[in-house]
Amino acid sequence: MELIIDFDKIKDPSKREWLISSLKLMQIGFHTSEKSQTITEYNKDLEKGDNEIDRGEFTTASDLKKEADKW
Repeated sequence: MELIIDFDKIKDPSKREWLISSLKLMQIGFHTSEKSQTITEYNKDLEKGDNEIDRGEFTTASDLKKEADKW
């Protein structure tokens, strides 16, 4: 049986990395053929990140340490 997953359709990088890590952990073989990000896509990602920061949607290192202590 062969499972075909189009990694390029998974827009959230953390979900893509989670899937790849899970497949490796379960020792499921897979091939990727991700295409390179264009300059336009790269700039949109940077702009999106800047907008998130402007809206206050970020975690400081000290807040992250406090949260990690609860784990």
